[in-house]
Amino acid sequence: MSNRVISYLCVVVVAVELLAISCAWTTSAIDPFGPFNNPLSGEGVRWMFRNMMSAMMSEWLVALLLLAMSLGCLKGSGLLKSLSQRFPYHTSGALHYRERMGLRLAAVITAAFLMVMVVLTTLPEALLLSATGKVFPSPFSAAIVPAVSLWIAVTSMAFGIIKGSFSTIHQVFDSFFNGISRFAPLIVLMLLSLHCFNVIKMLVK
Repeated sequence: MSNRVISYLCVVVVAVELLAISCAWTTSAIDPFGPFNNPLSGEGVRWMFRNMMSAMMSEWLVALLLLAMSLGCLKGSGLLKSLSQRFPYHTSGALHYRERMGLRLAAVITAAFLMVMVVLTTLPEALLLSATGKVFPSPFSAAIVPAVSLWIAVTSMAFGIIKGSFSTIHQVFDSFFNGISRFAPLIVLMLLSLHCFNVIKMLVK
């Protein structure tokens, strides 16, 4: 999705929120006992200021930030590029020695990650299952996005160090920052959408 489209979506979200506030104010002025709260009343204004930040807080926002960081590390490491060179031809000749070693290490880390997840979710009385033995919802389902983000970041860092894409810790964190920069338009859109949603939720009695 291009930045231009996201910019227009941000404008639409802001317009929807302003329209909802205007409609709720008009409706509540006509019928104080109607289905909407008055956003410009004393209590409404206090709610707006008191919940200005909490209205934009969400687990989905944290998940987006984590995925943005990990995907930035994935791109910066060159892992995707090496995988695209390796698998269509099924030959190691197209890759340098350090790239082949990095792919092997990435495969080992992935296998270890999957093994740990399987052990923690499939064995009897597994630690990450719910009290009723279900996977969804459970501690595993609650942490799946952070766990996947961690796997992507660790695998990418290991490959990048072996290949030489990351020679300093500064370059590793630069890849995290670049990932957030790439997803910045979506982050802004999510912040505005969360605020709009929670304001409309407050307006409805």
